[in-house]
Amino acid sequence: MVKRSLQASSIGIQQAKKAFARKGWTQENLAFEVNLKTRQPIWRFFSGKPVERHTFMEICSVLELDWQEITVEPPAEFIDREEFTQPSVPDIDKLVQQVRSQRFDKIQDQCGILQLLDISRPVAINDIYIDLNILEEIASQQYLDITELQNLDPKEFDRFGLGESNQRQISGMQAVETYSKLRVLGKPGVGKTTFLQHLAIQCNQGAFAANQVPIFITLRNFAEESKVTNEFSLLNYIRQEFLTSGISDPSVIETLLREGRVLLLLDGMDEVLNQQSISVLSEIRRFSEKYHKNHLVATTLARNLLVDS
Repeated sequence: MVKRSLQASSIGIQQAKKAFARKGWTQENLAFEVNLKTRQPIWRFFSGKPVERHTFMEICSVLELDWQEITVEPPAEFIDREEFTQPSVPDIDKLVQQVRSQRFDKIQDQCGILQLLDISRPVAINDIYIDLNILEEIASQQYLDITELQNLDPKEFDRFGLGESNQRQISGMQAVETYSKLRVLGKPGVGKTTFLQHLAIQCNQGAFAANQVPIFITLRNFAEESKVTNEFSLLNYIRQEFLTSGISDPSVIETLLREGRVLLLLDGMDEVLNQQSISVLSEIRRFSEKYHKNHLVATTLARNLLVDS
């Protein structure tokens, strides 16, 4: 069996303490970064005591350390089995394709079919999707001095969001291809969720971002589950999501995220209850900063979402 805990060697502890010092954090800061409720596992880690293996690997990731190099006698199960090894850069493409294959049916089931209210049978998203056109700038967030506003010609009102906007639009796909971090704002019913589902299916079928793994998350579901577990951790939520596709090794997800091979689609920030939105927003900020190489698209009604385009 795979060991459920790991511990740092004396040399590994020295390396970890140096990496920790470079961060300039307290143990409480590190515990927050690893999504721990207390700093006891952090204390155990630096004391060379056994730490639950997922937590141990996450601490090493945050400190930018190779967990296998600082561990006392890394278990053979991690070394001998391919799924537990950290793939080299040339092997990352193989890992991506393997995970895409294992996740293919789940993404098709999750995002490929819509049930419309006025149609008795399910409809494939590819049969009804029309490309979404969006504005690159939010007209109502353009500002004028009061003197400029007083002298503004009524014909120019549209340009500043005071009437119908006539700004140049671009296709949703073009926007996603242009920006690695994108927030899509819009009123209910304009097709934000369908757009994310379309992106997931296009990625799943290799028509878009064929070198990435699509992950579609309904933020309302994430918030509800996090409230039950009292742990707002996107990483752990994704781990549970991957388990449904038969992927149980946490190092696979960590490797994909670290190498920037994930297309993360977050839907419906506005559907999260007010008392939970701060926790969800904070976690998305932390996650997107930590795994900044990845592609992230989020939808919301609100205009205060964390992710800058």
